[in-house]
Amino acid sequence: MTESTSPADADAALTTARSALAAARRPRPIPAWRPPVTGVLFAAGFGCLALYDAHPHTWAYLLGAALCLAIFLALTIASSRAGGITPWPAGSTRERARRQSAVALPIVAGGIAWAFLGFPGFIGVFGAGLGILTWVQMASARKGTAA
Repeated sequence: MTESTSPADADAALTTARSALAAARRPRPIPAWRPPVTGVLFAAGFGCLALYDAHPHTWAYLLGAALCLAIFLALTIASSRAGGITPWPAGSTRERARRQSAVALPIVAGGIAWAFLGFPGFIGVFGAGLGILTWVQMASARKGTAA
């Protein structure tokens, strides 16, 4: 089997490659319902874990946590793989680090809650904080701005 080396075939191949690259880089639309649902599922999942830790023999809390976090994970995977690729976050290294450093706020708030409420307080506050952060960042991504 021989491959064609004509300029027309090479030009067609380059046009196809450029078209595929442009399609892969194009941001995929995020439905308006996804940021709040994802944030609430994350917070509810961790809230159920906190309740289970406070009341260990109430298996409904553990089941609720597993259900909320499984749906959260499924939505996250579906949205990240919708375009066939997961794009590298936009911005310089400093800008990406600044956006990712927002996770420190729920960690600190959870640590303070742990000091006053124990480990269930940490789990609940940490989960609520990350749920809010997820909601805000996804809403920003939907609008095309960086949170």
